[in-house]
Amino acid sequence: MKVSLQKTAYALIILVLGVLILKQGGFLFIPLAFAFIGVSFYIRPVQWLASKGFNSFWSIFTPLITGTVIMFFVGYFMVSQMVQVAKSMDSDVNIENASGKIAELFNDKVPAGMMSIDAKEVSEKLKTFVGDFGMPLIGDTFKTTGTVLANGVLAVVFTFLMLLYRRGIADVVTHLGTRTNAKEQSQLLLRLAKTGQQYMSGLGILIVILTTLYTITFYSFGLKYSLVFAFIAATLAIIPYIGTTIGASLPVIYAYVTYDNHFIALGLIGCIVIIQALEGNFLTPKIVGGSMKLNPMASLMALVIGNYIWGLAGMILFLPLAAMARIVAKQIEALKPLAELSGDKITNIPE
Repeated sequence: MKVSLQKTAYALIILVLGVLILKQGGFLFIPLAFAFIGVSFYIRPVQWLASKGFNSFWSIFTPLITGTVIMFFVGYFMVSQMVQVAKSMDSDVNIENASGKIAELFNDKVPAGMMSIDAKEVSEKLKTFVGDFGMPLIGDTFKTTGTVLANGVLAVVFTFLMLLYRRGIADVVTHLGTRTNAKEQSQLLLRLAKTGQQYMSGLGILIVILTTLYTITFYSFGLKYSLVFAFIAATLAIIPYIGTTIGASLPVIYAYVTYDNHFIALGLIGCIVIIQALEGNFLTPKIVGGSMKLNPMASLMALVIGNYIWGLAGMILFLPLAAMARIVAKQIEALKPLAELSGDKITNIPE
């Protein structure tokens, strides 16, 4: 097989330039990408309202503003509760007890005479950490909230405009090639929209189920702010593989440093492991994974690349975008091997 160095060089240059453009233009491309996913989610209710006699503006505005208001109030409630958690750190955290347990565990594991730590010293370090943690967390929360609101407003505006001009955009896309493949391109747009719909609806169902399971678990152990910790752990499920682990670790840490009975933290760990096993082996593959059609290797690569380019937003967006890119790649002869390589049935390819 002959490899053209010139074509390879051109491909690498285009790839590098594409990554740099996406990385530097995140202020524009992030809300555009969220809007692209949002269009696939809102298209069905928009079409349904249009069929009932609503004009173009109201058929788009009604579901869009309804979804935006719901997300705003949920976000406002969760941010206010996170602020309360940060403020309660000074009063709720049992520093002496936690530091004593840490010192005792360390001294038991390290041979006598080699090294030892003092519980009072650990206590002072923890107090300093907690004192320096609360208010900066509140400030970072408000800073992040401001960024999210700015991107959210742009995403809503872009979503509205894309839905308003959807027919014109579809006509332009379907006529990029020859008339003979216009029908295929139209079907391609429908498959892309269906993928986005399945992903968004499946993700919403998954978050509701996980929030319910975590809330019941945390509340049964008497954990304060059970709903807040449950919603954070469930929402972080949008970050594949690591999101639920990070989210579920927060209530365990909080329980360990706020309760004298450390069996509560151990009990939480056991229940969280069971819930995560259920989520990883049944809920996510059945509810969300079916719409992605990506194998774990491709999903992990999308996660890492998304984090490099757009950070947290990239980790959220690149998985559905990668699934959509695979659908497009299957329609291009030169890219079909790449589509097969990233597919969920790669193990079934005969040797």
